[in-house]
Amino acid sequence: MALDPAPYTGPPLDEIQWRAPPEFEMGIHSNSVLFYFAQSPFYDRTSNNEVLFQQGLNNPNVTPYLATRELFEGRLKTMSGLEFVVAQEPAETGPGAGTGVWVINKQTRRKQTPQDEIIVHGTYFVVGENIYMAASFADILSSRIVGFNCPFRIPLVPRTHRPLTISNTGSDIVFG
Repeated sequence: MALDPAPYTGPPLDEIQWRAPPEFEMGIHSNSVLFYFAQSPFYDRTSNNEVLFQQGLNNPNVTPYLATRELFEGRLKTMSGLEFVVAQEPAETGPGAGTGVWVINKQTRRKQTPQDEIIVHGTYFVVGENIYMAASFADILSSRIVGFNCPFRIPLVPRTHRPLTISNTGSDIVFG
């Protein structure tokens, strides 16, 4: 899945747009979107996706799980740990036309009875050939707080003194 084993050392991931190198010619569709995503710096090579992909390359009994996204994600659901799954496919806007937006969740699955516990760590958008990381709730909240405080950055000095008026000669002198 991953082409470059080196860790990402660029700008913060939620501030970049990533696009695959030109050699990715498969096109993005249901069965390729996770493999396309795996080439990006957003992808974690310690995830169950990578484990399953490597097993599929080297073990003929696991290879069929690489054929379709449904089989691949079905196999991921049997595993515990970090995984990337398609949370939402592109919505259809008309016959044969769609939004082209895929939503991918980075999540941890913990096997429990009767239902697995899922903790979502991040959300990513594949828009056409571009991949973006969604801002976290904390980032949104902190930016709104900073935006809210902007008008108040100028220190407000309360008027604690009143003008002083002295009138002893018939004329007023005002200080203040």
